[in-house]
Amino acid sequence: MGSFMMSVRAGQKEIVVLFTAFICVVYGFGIYLFPAVVESIRRDIDFSYGTMGGISASVQAGFLVSSALAGLLTLRFGAVNLILFSIIVCALALFGLVFVGSVLTLGALLLILGACASLIWVPMVEVSREVIPPRNRGKALGLMSSGTSYGVFVNSVLLAVVLPTYGWRMLWAVTGAGVAVLAIYSLIRLKHLRNGRNGRDPASQTSEVGIRARVVSLPRLLVGGILAMMFLNGFSCISFQTYLSAYLIGEVKLGEVRAASAWGLIGLVGMFSGFLMGALADRITIRRGMIVAYLVLSIAAVAAMSIAPNGTRMLLVHVASVAFGLSFYAIFGLVPAYISHLFSGGNAALVFAFGNVALGMGGVVGNLVGGYTRDFSGSFGIMYVLVLAAALASAVIAAMLPGEVGRAVGYSAPAV
Repeated sequence: MGSFMMSVRAGQKEIVVLFTAFICVVYGFGIYLFPAVVESIRRDIDFSYGTMGGISASVQAGFLVSSALAGLLTLRFGAVNLILFSIIVCALALFGLVFVGSVLTLGALLLILGACASLIWVPMVEVSREVIPPRNRGKALGLMSSGTSYGVFVNSVLLAVVLPTYGWRMLWAVTGAGVAVLAIYSLIRLKHLRNGRNGRDPASQTSEVGIRARVVSLPRLLVGGILAMMFLNGFSCISFQTYLSAYLIGEVKLGEVRAASAWGLIGLVGMFSGFLMGALADRITIRRGMIVAYLVLSIAAVAAMSIAPNGTRMLLVHVASVAFGLSFYAIFGLVPAYISHLFSGGNAALVFAFGNVALGMGGVVGNLVGGYTRDFSGSFGIMYVLVLAAALASAVIAAMLPGEVGRAVGYSAPAV
């Protein structure tokens, strides 16, 4: 990573660092802090685990809807404008959570934060395409996507330092203040990009007929397999994280500080897992790298469901945390990389957009199923069995997909 940062120019380096920080806060604070602090919130605002599943599903619903609109909004308002708008809204929503007093308000603010996550990621990819040279673009996007792990690690520190002394409302205030400072700095430093093209590319504004023709031309079986795999990714990975703290604190009876250490370990491993698993995938092909990542996710699910209130619980917590950290961040880097290898001529972005919707739908279903099975059975055991099944099914689908070497499914315009 050091050699990569030395190879980019100062202005490009600042953009990479800023964009990594954006991902850190919109995903780390906006999506993954709530499940980590939910038990403290439930003491003040009483709601069931089923309701928690509904709230968490609303976050994924916000992500899903905004994913479907992000491309059009980028073209309409400009990539940099959309990025800055999203980071400002993220700061305001985090501040709003300080004063929340009802489940409805809580769910609405978290839905907004879920929308900010996708509304900042899609235009970031567009800006990166314009300002970062091709030889550095893959490394840059890889570093940006790993920002989530930095956010999760920061969450663990805040949970250990701020939460026990000042409570969960102060936690949201601290994160909101941090994002507000980042937003103000970004408004100043990215001003020159706002005055440029802002991500608008007239050539890319494909007509409705052109989009329909592209969709029809896509190989249905291949795209269907990728969408099914991404749905299962959302189902397994998102529900695993959503209920981790509730499981460790409420069922395994760990203290909040020990539960926070699990998040810290996930974030710490995630800081390096994208690069490590990516390097492995470069050697064995990306498709096989995905299979390895899904098998490691299966290990995380087995370790999690095996945790019991006994002497080995912390060992199993650490195994589950390390395995999840290794697999989660790798999966969300390897899948788009696989799509970019298989599809060309603009089809990669189209398939990835569909995949993000499938991912969000999987997260919605996973959160709902996790919450209601906990209320029904009194345990999160069923949920982790389903996570294991989804991870193994993803590995099977990946094994059946074609290898990416020498393949690129492009778009051919119909004959006139």
